[in-house]
Amino acid sequence: MLNDSNLKSRIDLSQVKTVWDILENNVKNYPDNVVGFVKDDGETHEITYKELHSMALAYSGGLRERGLKSGDKLILAFNKNEETIPILWACFAAGIVPTILQPPVSFSSTNPALEKIINVFQKLNHPYILVSDETLTKWDVPLIPVNKVISFSSLEQDDNSLPAKKPNEHDIAYIQFSSGSTGDPKGIQLSHRNLIKNIQAISIKFEHIPADVMVNWMPLYHDMGLIGFHFTIMVQACNQYHIDPVDFIKNPYLWLDMLSRKKGSVTGCPNFGQALVIRHLKRKKPENWNLENIKVVFNGAEPISTSIMNEFMDLLAPYGFRKKAMMPVYGLAEATLAVSFSPLHEDPLITSFDRFQLQNMHHIVEVNKNDPSAIDIVSVGIAIDHCEYIIADEEDKPLPEGMVGQVLIKGENITTGYFEDQEATKQVFSGPWLKTGDMGFIYEGNLYITGRYKDIIFIGGKNLYANDLETIACHLEGVTYGKVVIGGAFDEKKGQDQVIVFLVGSPNPNTATTFKKLKELMQETLAMTVQIFIPVKSNEIPKTSSGKIQRYKLIERYLKGEFEDVINKTKALMKK
Repeated sequence: MLNDSNLKSRIDLSQVKTVWDILENNVKNYPDNVVGFVKDDGETHEITYKELHSMALAYSGGLRERGLKSGDKLILAFNKNEETIPILWACFAAGIVPTILQPPVSFSSTNPALEKIINVFQKLNHPYILVSDETLTKWDVPLIPVNKVISFSSLEQDDNSLPAKKPNEHDIAYIQFSSGSTGDPKGIQLSHRNLIKNIQAISIKFEHIPADVMVNWMPLYHDMGLIGFHFTIMVQACNQYHIDPVDFIKNPYLWLDMLSRKKGSVTGCPNFGQALVIRHLKRKKPENWNLENIKVVFNGAEPISTSIMNEFMDLLAPYGFRKKAMMPVYGLAEATLAVSFSPLHEDPLITSFDRFQLQNMHHIVEVNKNDPSAIDIVSVGIAIDHCEYIIADEEDKPLPEGMVGQVLIKGENITTGYFEDQEATKQVFSGPWLKTGDMGFIYEGNLYITGRYKDIIFIGGKNLYANDLETIACHLEGVTYGKVVIGGAFDEKKGQDQVIVFLVGSPNPNTATTFKKLKELMQETLAMTVQIFIPVKSNEIPKTSSGKIQRYKLIERYLKGEFEDVINKTKALMKK
């Protein structure tokens, strides 16, 4: 817990009711603490909170000059965090409701980021879109006229601008658009109260103070990046450093370099990022990192892989990284961000359960970790303040501890619904409870997540979780996380799902040998027969903006018959 000296050093948040109050509080208490922007070469550009406040006010005047007024919607799709953050705060100063989207990397019809921008533009009733200068020079989107697009450098600044009339805490502050499991992203409406309650609860849970230093590579267009590593860090005016996601993907050592150089204490990294770091560490190990100052690494955003997490911690241990710093967490955008946290300063809690009982009987029996039937699942802790959860059956009725079901949540951090989508809002709520779409259970008071409901494969009465099957597949040499995708498609003749394995590779003898080994492994481990094997190119594996694999898109392509030729070639090779 916080000691007396830390309590005295924390900022009093009792008067913080809106998002804009956070920045004004920082200017009052720690005006010279900084927001830093990390270049791809490791150099940083820092602005103080006082400077950010001035920039926000000046740009808010520029937004008003464009005709934008309080309550209007605005899309931010910048290439750099250095552009996003000042304009985001300008929106709060002007009372404008922003949403941040991934900028388009190209203007081809198959670009997911561009498709999402078009969809959101239409859902928000054709608002202005702010983009980086280089994006505007290439703009070629017939569905979005160029007069609706504003470049960063063209936005004027008014140094005499004042904040807009203070909003009500129940007013919409921000709209977070989901990844969209159907290609139809939903606008999650977050009020000032939703944000403040969740931010304060997170701040208390991991005991952060103004002396903490945060280093982040998670994108600001994702709730974990924006709320977890910007807003939450802001409430205690911590120094914060942001790496553009594209630079992290090119060089994940940039993140660890910054944590070492800046004595970073707070950061985050889900499976996707950990797997990337692991691949680089296996190729070349640096010599001079000091990671002893890391207090917490938030690990969430997707079902947590215990094998990846353990390997990541082991590989970083020589540089002073402590397992107690790894904090498995659970949340979703509809909950603003956070639902549950593991305890601070404790090793991650990994428990072994009987796979047969979980998948066939849907209840939990703990077993020894060396048991052949064991499945390891990491606890994501207990509910944070202002939020609670239950495990429910298919009729939304509560289940007892130790039973697997759907995770339902409610609290002051939960959205009131989706922007102008009453039908989707109605479907996601069961009375006061929001249906997360995740499956899990409670054991000895802790929450465990088993996977997404839509990613369950139903075979012979068993619930097989796609993420678990992929973890098993990664036990094979040459099969790595993110390069294998497993899903299910209903077979009308058999009356059950058939398992489909997608693996990065081409239809050649080596890939066929790997598929044979995978087939044997699944038969030995789960008594399950895999019949459909599909080699795909690396760039064919679709992912959300936060790096989550979108299995449904590959399944849709399979059902349309797009892989028929490669399936037949692979079958022929596997028979040899």
